[in-house]
Amino acid sequence: MTPAERRQGADVLVSVLDALRGAGIPGGGQASADFRRTVGVLEAGAAGYVEGGTFGALLADGFSAATEAGATFDGMERVGHVAASFTSALWVVQWVAQTSLRLAFVEMCGILAATTFASRQDVDAAKARLNALFAPAEEFAADQRDATVYRSLVALHAAAVRDLTERSRQTPRVITYSLPNRSPALALANRLYGDGGRADELIAENKVVHPLFVPRQGRALAV
Repeated sequence: MTPAERRQGADVLVSVLDALRGAGIPGGGQASADFRRTVGVLEAGAAGYVEGGTFGALLADGFSAATEAGATFDGMERVGHVAASFTSALWVVQWVAQTSLRLAFVEMCGILAATTFASRQDVDAAKARLNALFAPAEEFAADQRDATVYRSLVALHAAAVRDLTERSRQTPRVITYSLPNRSPALALANRLYGDGGRADELIAENKVVHPLFVPRQGRALAV
């Protein structure tokens, strides 16, 4: 590995670590401290780890520590987009970038598996976002004739889609409503569901400022 290759590989790694720090991780707690320490060690020795080919296991630890510390699906998706943004054909750049992208996939799928979705539309939106990142990564692995990586990506992708599809069937659809006038959340919940106890759902779904004045047009979960 030339000095220039080492430097470019390290630059990709540091960019991914910076994105990982912004993956929605809360500031306090032991898990957050463990994450920062893991990432700090890897960043400090980035060039050496890339040159020695040992960054992968440490980076995997960093990704799993990020999830343990509270990283969100949105945050991990951003990390995935950062990794996918490196289009240089230089082998070391793609080595680091594609490794990072695959690790982001693992965490994204794990986070989704632990997510409770409010509606079918939310499930379908998450699935679409996952598909958008997976497809080019699978294509890249196929182009590189890397059968092992390709099969692992396809298997992970398929498992996540199956899980989301099954859960989509079990979650309610979001419907829209339209009324002549504004009404209190309690009254609207009784009108739509026959259950005033679901007023909080309407307040949350429509970001209502005051529960006495729910917009006359909005969204509600299907009964």
